[in-house]
Amino acid sequence: MPPRRFDGRRLRAVRREADMPQRELGREVGVGSHEPVARWESGKSFPPAEKLPALARALRADIDILFPRDGAPDLVDLRCDAGYSQGKAAELVEAVNRFRLGAAERGVRRLDDACLPELAALYGVTAEELQAAQRRSFGEAVPVQEVVGPPCTQLAGTLAELIRGAFPEADPTAEDLAAAVNRKIGAEVLSAAQVDELLGGARAEDIFNDGARTVVFEALALYFDVSPMVFHDGQSVEQRVLEDIRFLAAQHDVTLAARGGEGGVSPAFLAVLNKLLASEEGKQR
Repeated sequence: MPPRRFDGRRLRAVRREADMPQRELGREVGVGSHEPVARWESGKSFPPAEKLPALARALRADIDILFPRDGAPDLVDLRCDAGYSQGKAAELVEAVNRFRLGAAERGVRRLDDACLPELAALYGVTAEELQAAQRRSFGEAVPVQEVVGPPCTQLAGTLAELIRGAFPEADPTAEDLAAAVNRKIGAEVLSAAQVDELLGGARAEDIFNDGARTVVFEALALYFDVSPMVFHDGQSVEQRVLEDIRFLAAQHDVTLAARGGEGGVSPAFLAVLNKLLASEEGKQR
């Protein structure tokens, strides 16, 4: 199953861009208070997958940009993308009960054909898309219809969303954005032509070499006040987390790994993490 990727820091950045307090976002998605949102943003817990569409709607964000997913959906993904818990979906579709829906989602027993049209309508997909998702739930390889378009829509969409948040009342040109990013970092790292290519859907690796790509992503992250990891496509969760940890260590000029035979992270980096955690918890109180 390819669940959507959730990054609490990304959620916090988008919420702040929308100028929405945690308490208001909590009410919008039906969790009642700011506390669940604060835990999600700090990484202490994760929202139920069926809450992700409500979070994206409340923040007026594209769910595929805010919570991207690698791969095609299975039955669980379709249900969660429609915003339903398993019990609620079974309640709304008379031809299936929660037990049968759960069995299909686990790849144990297929759904009856009679319930497919109603369930597809509830999820907002075609019957063919629902059947393909069911096959994936049973571990079958299902070809995904090729979508003709830019080779890297996630990066382009992420950058476009950040620009909208930073310039809500304006429509900056590529020259404007490149100049603003370069002024922020104090070096000429990004050109207007490269901004146009990124927004047009070109892959970053086709524009920059490895070293330049890292510098540009860090410059964009500094300008938009987000983690550089939001600009990376196709990385595993582990790769993105490690990259962000290395960036954090470099920003605080501390050694990441412990020396000698101690193993693990260095005391200096642990001190940075403890300080950041204490500061963040203080803001949420």
